[in-house]
Amino acid sequence: MPKSSAARSVNETPLAADQQRDSEYVSGSEAARLLGVKAQTLYTYVSRGIIQSLPTAEGQRRLYLRSDIEKLRARPRARRALGALAASAMYAGEPIIPTSITEITAAGPRYRGRLATELANAALPFENVVELLWTGDLIDEPISWALEPLPAETLRILKPLEHSRADASIAHLCALITLSISMARGSRAERRRSSSIVMAARQVMQTFAGCFGYLTPQRAYLPCVSGTPIAAAVLSASGLPRSDERLRILNALMVLLADHELSPATFAARVTASSGANLHACLVSAIETSSGWKIGKIFERIEDLLLGAKSKAELMRRAREFQAGGRAPPGFNHPIYPRGDPRATYMFDLIRRTGHPSRHMNMILAFLEEAESELELKPRMEFCLVSVAADLGFSRRAAVGLFLLARVAGWVAHIMEQRLSSALLRPRAKFIA
Repeated sequence: MPKSSAARSVNETPLAADQQRDSEYVSGSEAARLLGVKAQTLYTYVSRGIIQSLPTAEGQRRLYLRSDIEKLRARPRARRALGALAASAMYAGEPIIPTSITEITAAGPRYRGRLATELANAALPFENVVELLWTGDLIDEPISWALEPLPAETLRILKPLEHSRADASIAHLCALITLSISMARGSRAERRRSSSIVMAARQVMQTFAGCFGYLTPQRAYLPCVSGTPIAAAVLSASGLPRSDERLRILNALMVLLADHELSPATFAARVTASSGANLHACLVSAIETSSGWKIGKIFERIEDLLLGAKSKAELMRRAREFQAGGRAPPGFNHPIYPRGDPRATYMFDLIRRTGHPSRHMNMILAFLEEAESELELKPRMEFCLVSVAADLGFSRRAAVGLFLLARVAGWVAHIMEQRLSSALLRPRAKFIA
């Protein structure tokens, strides 16, 4: 007996829904093929919110939104070629601003034409690389900065911060202190002192170094001593012993983190600078941009990934769980460096060359070797920073503090460069009805 039209309609609805879903979504293998990337890169796109995915009924497989994949394919191929970006890049989230400060290359960032890894290998103090970014001159002899004293108003603010919550954001603390320095510029003496952007920038960096004392059990600001290198001041404020090996590793970390071209926080600093705002306002813009989920919070997620792990096998299990959910573990597979982040590669090689990796670091190194060979996971600089900082004895949340302190160097260089232009950075929006 033939089915009624109503019966056919009811019976055909699930099939139609499945066909519609199949047309809107593609499998992981098909998505990777269309984009010309590996599965791990696809997971990175999902974790960054570039491609939407959903689980299937089986639970072990995921589908990927076809329209997101087509948008990504439509972006100019130059997006993947290091150094070249399309004129429509603002719409893709990658504005183009000419700069003579940092160039991203396959070998890592170049500061004023010099590879960051080579600068780190030269074992020059962090201050020398900072001055290179600010002035374009690289001095061979170690540079020593005199202490730039804080305004009395700022010193009065530092004491109550000892009673802030133990889990208070180090980024917010740094932003608050930076604003307090700016607000104390009322006296003629302070205005004269802060009229030099270099002196004001050194003051901010020295202050940030002392803020690492807030992350110790004593929770107290520890001011720098005049002439003390920034790396040594950070170790002292953190209550960590000072040695040539620790200073070498910490200097290298900060050198490699000093700048990374036009990151979101750097762009925020340049936009603020283009409006005519002072140095401290520009830095606060950059700091708070760095406090977000996609930048600053990645350090916390990496700390959670490593928390309590006792073996390589445990870390591999955790990494596989991320991939089973269609995501890359935090701190892996930098989209700018498809062959691996050269900064992380250099740092882990440096740790191996010291000849005295700790038991925990040996576990990390063994995990990285297996994760790359079996899961095609390559560590980013963020993962390197968290794992090395923990190995040096820094407390939890110190990694983001080290990132902010080091990146001030690059932010100040970009603020200086932006001030040389009279242009107001004012992107246009494209209205969509």
